[in-house]
Amino acid sequence: MIESLLDVERQVLQTTEDEVKAIESGDFDRYLSLLSQDAVFMPQNQTAKTGDDLPPWLRAFLDRVSIRYTRFDHGETIVRDDLAIHTYTCAWTATPKPAGEPRSTAFKGVQVLRRGNDGAWRISVHIWNTDPAPIGQ
Repeated sequence: MIESLLDVERQVLQTTEDEVKAIESGDFDRYLSLLSQDAVFMPQNQTAKTGDDLPPWLRAFLDRVSIRYTRFDHGETIVRDDLAIHTYTCAWTATPKPAGEPRSTAFKGVQVLRRGNDGAWRISVHIWNTDPAPIGQ
Protein backbone atom coordinates (compact mmCIF):
# COMPACT_ATOMS: atom_id res chain seq x y z
CA MET A 1 0.00 0.00 0.00
CA ILE A 2 1.33 3.41 -0.96
CA GLU A 3 0.95 6.11 1.65
CA SER A 4 -0.36 9.47 0.57
CA LEU A 5 1.72 12.53 1.35
CA LEU A 6 -1.13 13.78 3.55
CA ASP A 7 -1.04 10.55 5.59
CA VAL A 8 2.72 10.85 6.05
CA GLU A 9 2.43 14.50 7.10
CA ARG A 10 -0.20 13.48 9.67
CA GLN A 11 2.22 10.89 11.08
CA VAL A 12 4.95 13.53 11.40
CA LEU A 13 2.56 15.95 13.12
CA GLN A 14 1.40 13.16 15.43
CA THR A 15 4.99 12.69 16.59
CA THR A 16 5.22 16.37 17.48
CA GLU A 17 1.85 16.23 19.25
CA ASP A 18 3.05 13.17 21.18
CA GLU A 19 6.09 15.20 22.19
CA VAL A 20 3.83 17.93 23.60
CA LYS A 21 1.88 15.30 25.58
CA ALA A 22 5.08 13.73 26.92
CA ILE A 23 6.37 17.13 28.06
CA GLU A 24 3.08 18.10 29.71
CA SER A 25 2.81 14.77 31.51
CA GLY A 26 6.50 14.77 32.47
CA ASP A 27 6.83 11.30 30.90
CA PHE A 28 10.58 11.05 30.37
CA ASP A 29 10.52 7.53 28.89
CA ARG A 30 7.78 8.46 26.42
CA TYR A 31 9.74 11.54 25.41
CA LEU A 32 12.92 9.52 24.81
CA SER A 33 10.97 7.06 22.64
CA LEU A 34 10.12 9.93 20.28
CA LEU A 35 13.79 10.73 19.63
CA SER A 36 16.20 9.13 17.19
CA GLN A 37 19.23 7.40 18.70
CA ASP A 38 21.47 10.25 17.51
CA ALA A 39 19.13 13.14 18.33
CA VAL A 40 20.58 16.63 18.65
CA PHE A 41 18.88 19.42 20.61
CA MET A 42 20.02 23.00 20.07
CA PRO A 43 18.47 25.15 22.79
CA GLN A 44 18.87 28.91 22.81
CA ASN A 45 22.01 30.21 24.56
CA GLN A 46 23.25 26.71 25.42
CA THR A 47 25.60 24.19 23.91
CA ALA A 48 24.08 21.49 21.72
CA LYS A 49 22.82 18.45 23.63
CA THR A 50 23.72 15.13 21.99
CA GLY A 51 24.55 11.53 22.79
CA ASP A 52 24.93 10.72 26.47
CA ASP A 53 24.42 14.39 27.43
CA LEU A 54 20.87 14.63 26.08
CA PRO A 55 18.90 12.22 28.34
CA PRO A 56 20.11 13.66 31.67
CA TRP A 57 19.49 17.20 30.37
CA LEU A 58 15.93 16.26 29.38
CA ARG A 59 15.27 14.47 32.67
CA ALA A 60 16.54 17.46 34.66
CA PHE A 61 14.20 19.73 32.72
CA LEU A 62 11.15 17.50 33.24
CA ASP A 63 12.02 17.04 36.93
CA ARG A 64 12.52 20.76 37.47
CA VAL A 65 9.29 22.20 35.99
CA SER A 66 5.69 21.35 35.19
CA ILE A 67 4.70 22.48 31.70
CA ARG A 68 1.28 23.46 30.42
CA TYR A 69 1.05 24.48 26.78
CA THR A 70 -1.25 27.42 26.21
CA ARG A 71 -0.78 27.34 22.44
CA PHE A 72 0.87 25.06 19.89
CA ASP A 73 0.63 25.87 16.19
CA HIS A 74 2.11 23.72 13.47
CA GLY A 75 3.89 25.63 10.75
CA GLU A 76 5.17 24.25 7.50
CA THR A 77 5.88 20.55 7.21
CA ILE A 78 7.99 19.26 4.35
CA VAL A 79 8.39 15.54 3.76
CA ARG A 80 10.89 13.96 1.38
CA ASP A 81 11.17 10.20 1.54
CA ASP A 82 12.15 9.32 5.14
CA LEU A 83 13.07 12.85 6.16
CA ALA A 84 10.73 15.61 7.36
CA ILE A 85 11.16 19.22 8.43
CA HIS A 86 8.54 20.73 10.72
CA THR A 87 8.23 24.28 12.02
CA TYR A 88 6.07 25.41 14.92
CA THR A 89 5.23 28.27 17.24
CA CYS A 90 3.94 27.82 20.75
CA ALA A 91 3.60 29.18 24.24
CA TRP A 92 3.67 27.45 27.60
CA THR A 93 3.54 28.14 31.27
CA ALA A 94 6.36 26.57 33.28
CA THR A 95 5.90 26.16 37.02
CA PRO A 96 8.95 25.19 39.08
CA LYS A 97 8.58 21.97 41.09
CA PRO A 98 7.58 21.29 43.78
CA ALA A 99 5.98 24.73 43.95
CA GLY A 100 6.89 28.01 42.39
CA GLU A 101 5.72 31.01 40.46
CA PRO A 102 4.51 30.13 36.94
CA ARG A 103 6.34 31.78 34.04
CA SER A 104 4.93 32.06 30.53
CA THR A 105 7.20 31.82 27.50
CA ALA A 106 6.52 31.94 23.77
CA PHE A 107 8.92 30.41 21.29
CA LYS A 108 9.34 28.94 17.85
CA GLY A 109 11.32 26.06 16.50
CA VAL A 110 12.33 23.70 13.75
CA GLN A 111 12.45 19.94 13.97
CA VAL A 112 14.01 17.44 11.61
CA LEU A 113 12.37 14.03 11.85
CA ARG A 114 13.48 10.74 10.32
CA ARG A 115 11.43 7.64 9.73
CA GLY A 116 13.05 4.58 11.24
CA ASN A 117 13.12 1.03 9.92
CA ASP A 118 10.05 0.36 12.08
CA GLY A 119 8.12 3.08 10.22
CA ALA A 120 7.95 5.43 13.22
CA TRP A 121 8.87 9.08 12.81
CA ARG A 122 11.36 10.28 15.41
CA ILE A 123 12.80 13.67 16.19
CA SER A 124 16.40 13.85 15.00
CA VAL A 125 17.18 17.56 15.36
CA HIS A 126 15.32 20.13 17.45
CA ILE A 127 16.25 23.82 17.35
CA TRP A 128 14.28 26.54 19.14
CA ASN A 129 14.47 30.00 20.65
CA THR A 130 12.22 32.21 22.72
CA ASP A 131 10.30 35.21 21.52
CA PRO A 132 10.99 38.55 23.18
CA ALA A 133 8.63 39.42 26.03
CA PRO A 134 5.95 41.92 25.07
CA ILE A 135 6.69 45.49 26.14
CA GLY A 136 5.67 46.04 29.73
CA GLN A 137 6.44 42.51 30.95
